[in-house]
Amino acid sequence: MGDLRQRRIGAGIVLIVVGVGLYLQQHYTRIGDEAVLLILGAAFLGGYFYKRQFGLLIPGCLLLGLGLGSTGEAWIDPSADSTLLGLGLGFIAIWVIGFVVEKRRQFWPLIPGAALILTAIPQTDDVASYLFENWQLILVLIGVCLLFAAFLGKKE
Repeated sequence: MGDLRQRRIGAGIVLIVVGVGLYLQQHYTRIGDEAVLLILGAAFLGGYFYKRQFGLLIPGCLLLGLGLGSTGEAWIDPSADSTLLGLGLGFIAIWVIGFVVEKRRQFWPLIPGAALILTAIPQTDDVASYLFENWQLILVLIGVCLLFAAFLGKKE
């Protein structure tokens, strides 16, 4: 991956997460300390994309997952444990980024990620109604697809 592209991705992720964290902190009174987790996670993740050191990816994804999970308590179904869900998604993100960016075939992050996500998912009778009520998760899926496209697209 080109050095310029690598820097743009790192800077973009940091700016997006910092902006969202500060926005949430300002507009939702229940969000405060979680923004710190988001900002630190974004800094580690930006450092990973800039320096390409796998040791920065792990705390970056886990801190972002914890931060998103903690902020998720403000709008996710109360029967779901959003902190566990966020942490599980952080582990899954380690695997996804490691696989896409570095072609690592290590499956260790999938084990705690799947366990945490399965523990956190609320027991609902109708999955469609749950997704309809939490349609914002579709935005997350679109963002993941955009990141995949950035990594799998044409090289500069």
